[in-house]
Amino acid sequence: MKSAVTVSEKALEASYHVAKLIARQKKPHTVGETLIKPTCMEIVRLMLGPNDVKEVNKVSLSADTVKRCIHDMSSYILGTLIKKLLSAEKSALQIDETTDIKNKEQLIAIVRFVDEDFIKEHYLFCNEVLERTTGEESFRVTDDFFKICNIQWSNCIAVCTDGAAAMMGRKKGFVFCVKQKKSDGTIYTLLHTSRSIDGQEFAGRIFEHDE
Repeated sequence: MKSAVTVSEKALEASYHVAKLIARQKKPHTVGETLIKPTCMEIVRLMLGPNDVKEVNKVSLSADTVKRCIHDMSSYILGTLIKKLLSAEKSALQIDETTDIKNKEQLIAIVRFVDEDFIKEHYLFCNEVLERTTGEESFRVTDDFFKICNIQWSNCIAVCTDGAAAMMGRKKGFVFCVKQKKSDGTIYTLLHTSRSIDGQEFAGRIFEHDE
């Protein structure tokens, strides 16, 4: 019984490790079952013998399994990040808009805060903007995420954007909406810029003003 449990645990662990590799390489979830597992089984058969192939076959790499493993790891990472963010007294937020390969608007948020005396920067979320991409809509998407994770706007002391009208508009921009949400109405604002040197793009942050 103990041996069976150990094999089962190892097979499950292997599923997670392979799922992580698939995610990092941005490959379809089906590649685990259609290519990776058959390849592993063939290598083991030739190098170790047919009996060991049975052990490899116990590792589930179906598309559903890979999807579930990736979701589990993503949820764990996000949960750990949220705990650290909630324990930090202050944080800064960077917001960027982009369009995916399906021409759908996506809102990306990056958060920076102090964690054990070190300044850490982490990807927070990437959520689809269902309506027209405006400052108010971008704020709604961010605010909904904050509410779900119990993140308080009062702890956000700075917002970094690309300086577009949707972000910096005086009446309906994202930064304006953040100021309205904060009890003291103050927020440090930074501009996120992209430049190109010898064809290589790099990003920089320029302090603009604080109000």
